[in-house]
Amino acid sequence: MNFIQSIHPAKPLRYLKWFDILIITVLMFGEFIIRSTQQFMESLSPSTISSVAETTTNVASDGAAYSSNFTFQLMMLGITFLYLLIRNYDFKQLPIRFSWSVFIWVPLIFAIVGIIGDTVTTLSGEYNYFNPQLIPFIDPMEVIRKFMALTPMAIGYALLNGFYEEFFFLGLLTSVREKHQWLVLVYSVIIRISFHTYQGLLWALVIGLVYGLFYYFLYKYVVKNLLPFFLMHALADMFGSSLLYLLITWRT
Repeated sequence: MNFIQSIHPAKPLRYLKWFDILIITVLMFGEFIIRSTQQFMESLSPSTISSVAETTTNVASDGAAYSSNFTFQLMMLGITFLYLLIRNYDFKQLPIRFSWSVFIWVPLIFAIVGIIGDTVTTLSGEYNYFNPQLIPFIDPMEVIRKFMALTPMAIGYALLNGFYEEFFFLGLLTSVREKHQWLVLVYSVIIRISFHTYQGLLWALVIGLVYGLFYYFLYKYVVKNLLPFFLMHALADMFGSSLLYLLITWRT
């Protein structure tokens, strides 16, 4: 009986144990960490740099909307939920609520993340998004045009992935005792970096360290609602982490 209660406690489980976090990490991100690491190692070979870059570009333009990924993530999410149900995890503690402030937070967070992305892109020499010559081509209606150009699969996958990642990082990984918060925060940064290395080490560090810490502190101490982060992450998957790219009309 004690063994059964240790697996499925009578009271709802508010604080995840270290083995819970490890098991859930393997379930949700183990495959993606392996894939990303393999692509990163391949990218270090001169003969594969161009093909990897082309693959990354295609993934970004399609919103990473591959049906195989969609099915796989749904399956792993289902297994994760089953595990949490067995552990009697307290889902009610997760603040997921709709309010009018969501309509403010989502574009605001996306804009901040986008400006950070544009700054990194410019400083790294990839592309100068702050070139004054681009100003005449900025058109807010371009947001609607780019959205209408997305496939239903791209939108669906982005919504799933936005929930998938932030449910883990901001939801589950904050479900630990206060004394372990900082250790788990470091762990979350490492995991974010680990499955984004396929985008290159620079962007993996930006996504894991800069974006990851920004999301964490904004969620914990300001927003305190997971929904804006689910939706904002979905927008980033649809359009990329660039505000100016989204607003600029690239057609000539």
